[in-house]
Amino acid sequence: MFRQIVKDYALIDPIASSQLLPAGDSASPKELIFHILKDNAADVEVLDIGFGRGALGELIKGTPQTAHWSVDGVDGFEGACNHPALFERKIYRNIWHGLAQGVPSDRFARYDIICLLDVIEHLTADTARWLLRTLLTSMGDNSFLFISTPLWFYPQHSQQSGDLEEHLIGVPATSMMALLPVMYAMNPPLIGGFVLTKRSLDFIEFFQPTADRSFSYQRGMLIANAVNFQCVPGKFFKLL
Repeated sequence: MFRQIVKDYALIDPIASSQLLPAGDSASPKELIFHILKDNAADVEVLDIGFGRGALGELIKGTPQTAHWSVDGVDGFEGACNHPALFERKIYRNIWHGLAQGVPSDRFARYDIICLLDVIEHLTADTARWLLRTLLTSMGDNSFLFISTPLWFYPQHSQQSGDLEEHLIGVPATSMMALLPVMYAMNPPLIGGFVLTKRSLDFIEFFQPTADRSFSYQRGMLIANAVNFQCVPGKFFKLL
């Protein structure tokens, strides 16, 4: 199922009354989004996949330099798409209820920045590889993919029926650095945020998540240090 809930800031197809509420919040270094573009004053289109409680949208719209940006959201959890308080604040221009895998691929080319913050670890390894390849293939030539994920198997389980919160994979730092990000940052506990461009598609075969639940924080740190991933919270690193 993939249907539009909000169009041009107006609720058009409300979900039936539900007791489910968005509870999780991404631990990613969201502020990295302000450093991606050369000119934040330009008209910018952002797609927030797995927007949850809307923290990224609120950050963008609550910052004077980016308040004019247009932010669209996609989420597969019913509770996230039944959030009148968020919709009334007109944070998200358009919202669709559905999984990222259900987004028509031609839609991705419309956006300057596609955000996949703390989402990919909720997918199977095969689906994660497919989605990353699809996003990089379908996005515009001058667009950016902002992706964040724990760089270890961060144990997390579902809290509500259908909330999609369970973690299914861990992503080693080698997988993300091998995609040649143009910049990155880190938040504790070893949550990496990476900005990718179309050139990452040439290295997609090196994106190798694992379903091994013994891939601990300590093992993740060892790998991060081995590939010179800078584990400095609050600092942004530009590679090109």
